[in-house]
Amino acid sequence: MEKNKLRKKTLALLASLDKAEHDEKSSKLAELLFETEEWKRAHFVGVTLARYPEIGTEAIIRKAWQSGKTVAIPETIYPGHKMQFREYKRGDQLIKKKFDLFEPSEEAKLVPKNQLSLLIVPGVVFNSAGYRIGFGGGFYDRYLTDFLGDTISLAFYEQVNEELVVEDHDIPVQKVLVV
Repeated sequence: MEKNKLRKKTLALLASLDKAEHDEKSSKLAELLFETEEWKRAHFVGVTLARYPEIGTEAIIRKAWQSGKTVAIPETIYPGHKMQFREYKRGDQLIKKKFDLFEPSEEAKLVPKNQLSLLIVPGVVFNSAGYRIGFGGGFYDRYLTDFLGDTISLAFYEQVNEELVVEDHDIPVQKVLVV
């Protein structure tokens, strides 16, 4: 199935999930993440500020802060569809940018790519080899080209599809946790 169709179909399926079920599954995924060696050894964690129907990331961010980890969230750069990460602390002011995404201000400390120990990579559709269909901008595939840290994605079973067509520019994550 074509990427755009598969993306739309999966997003519609996620949006149709009961909110309580969605929240419970997001919680279970966070707990699975916290048990991984990648999480335990990470000092700098890159993670998005999720928007429904994406898998929730609030619990992940809170746990990282409680554990003394540095949290970094993405800032998109146009033109070029590039991305960089900036430190995100409790109470930081966020800016609503393109697609109504909240991003860090330019005053937030830039976190160099080589400092991120763990990157939680979002996506819409995943296969068992770690390949993914994102939200269509290609930001993470560009960022991952020379990323050396650990990469993990979180997915509901509804997001796993082995028919996902892999393209030359696609870069897999190292691990996909699924509930």
